[in-house]
Amino acid sequence: MLEPSSQESRPLPNGIPAGSELLPVVFTEDRNKGHRLLHTLPKEFHTFAVVGHSGRSVEGDRSGNPTQQIEFLTVPSASYQASELQDIVGVWVDASTTSKTPRQMMTLQGAEIHWNETRFAILAPPERLEALRTALIETCWFDAELARLERELASAWPEMHQDMPLAFNFDEKSLPRRKELQRRFERVTSIRSRLLRMSPYVYCPHIYPPTLASQLAERYRERTRLLHRHEIIDSQLEVFERVYDNCGQRISDFVQSRTGHILEWIIIILLVLQMVIWGFEILTSLEPTTVAQ
Repeated sequence: MLEPSSQESRPLPNGIPAGSELLPVVFTEDRNKGHRLLHTLPKEFHTFAVVGHSGRSVEGDRSGNPTQQIEFLTVPSASYQASELQDIVGVWVDASTTSKTPRQMMTLQGAEIHWNETRFAILAPPERLEALRTALIETCWFDAELARLERELASAWPEMHQDMPLAFNFDEKSLPRRKELQRRFERVTSIRSRLLRMSPYVYCPHIYPPTLASQLAERYRERTRLLHRHEIIDSQLEVFERVYDNCGQRISDFVQSRTGHILEWIIIILLVLQMVIWGFEILTSLEPTTVAQ
C-alpha cells in the first residue's frame, strides 16, 4: 500500500518558471483515496497512476512486483525553443541516479519533451500540459510493462534450456520436477496473458482527428519501439510454449503409461491369486476321494 504524503509536489529545479509542477508518479493496483489520482489505466489492468510518497522511490503492487517511481516535470512555456530552459530541464533529466538509459528529446507542435527511464520533462503551453502528461503516463506504463516482460523472459531462458530434454523424454527420475515444470508453464502462460491484454494498446490505430496528446503517444511508441518489442516477445514466447507444451505431453504420457502398467500388474496379481485359490480348491476337493480309496 502507498503511504499518504503531506506534500505532493517536489521542489522545482533552479531556474524553472512559476506555474511548473514536479510530481513523483507511482503505478499501483491499490486505489488509496489519500493520494491524488492522475490517471486510471484501462480497466483490464486494474492499475492507477497516483502521486507517490516523496520519501520513497519504489512501491509494490499486490503481486509483490516492484514499481519504479517516475518523476514528471511540467513546465508552462510558450517559447519552448529557449535554450536556457532546455538546458535546465536537460540537466535535471540527466541528473537521475536510477535511470540506466540516456536522455532522449522530442519536439512536436510547440511542445518539447525530454525523458529517460525515470524522469520526464514536458515544456508546452499551459493548457496542454495536463493532457500531454496523461498521454505520457499511460504510454510509459506500457513501455515499463514490456520491459518487465523482457526481463522475465531473459531470466527464464537458462531454465528453459535445462527443461528442453524433458520435452523429448520423461521418466521416473524426472518425476520430482513435475511441480517445477508446472510453475514454469504457468509463468509463461501469465506472460502470454499480460502480453495479449496489451496488444490493443500497442497496435492501436492512429486517432482521427489527431490531437497533440494522441500524436505524442504515437511518437513515443515509435521512439521506444513498442510494436517491434511486442512482436519479439510474442516470437520468443512461442518457443517457450512449444517446449513446455511438449513437456506437459510427455508428463501426461508417462503418468498414463505408469498408471496402465500398475493396473496391468494388479490384474496379473489378481489372476495369479485366483489361480492359486482355484488350485487349492481343486486339491481340497480331491483329498476325501483319495483317502476313501
